[in-house]
Amino acid sequence: MDPILNSFKDKKGFIIISVIFFMLGVIIGYFVFKENPQFILSNLEKLMGNIINIGKQIAGKKKLYAIGLIFQNNVKALLLMMFGGIFFGIIPLIGMIFNGFLVGIMMAIVFSQGKSLGFFLAAMLPHGILELPAIILGASFGLKTGVDLLFPKRDKNKFEILKENLKNSVLSMGILVPILYIAAVIETLITPYLANLF
Repeated sequence: MDPILNSFKDKKGFIIISVIFFMLGVIIGYFVFKENPQFILSNLEKLMGNIINIGKQIAGKKKLYAIGLIFQNNVKALLLMMFGGIFFGIIPLIGMIFNGFLVGIMMAIVFSQGKSLGFFLAAMLPHGILELPAIILGASFGLKTGVDLLFPKRDKNKFEILKENLKNSVLSMGILVPILYIAAVIETLITPYLANLF
């Protein structure tokens, strides 16, 4: 277990950066919708096509199928955040802003429909409390890879840096992937029940 836990060392600063960019995305998404809701609603399928498609695919299907599809989608997002860092950290940065942007839009849509903050939190928090930190952590690995490639230490070449970062990213999946699976189970079985209470 130690190598897996050790893979999370030296990520604190990158976690903070990931959170900042995510929150920036939330704020942008929320206020873009408030300023021009018609534009967002007319382009909603382009912006949230993946989420909408998953919703359509799991409608009426067995719970196990829904869990598998949501889990698969989240693992893809995690891998993109982590290994997209090889492009000098640009992909995880954009990914965090875009994910935050979507959350901000969803929050604004919920409020525009007259629904409460309680409904929004019930629809997001049960699974999001696990899913979001896992994705943020994945982004922090990607950001570290990008920064290390841009500003390599003198005693290491870029190939050694890349190899070490990718190894740590793979090791971290021993924790992050199970977390995403639990989040998918909660999103399928618990989140809809809680959201329906509001």
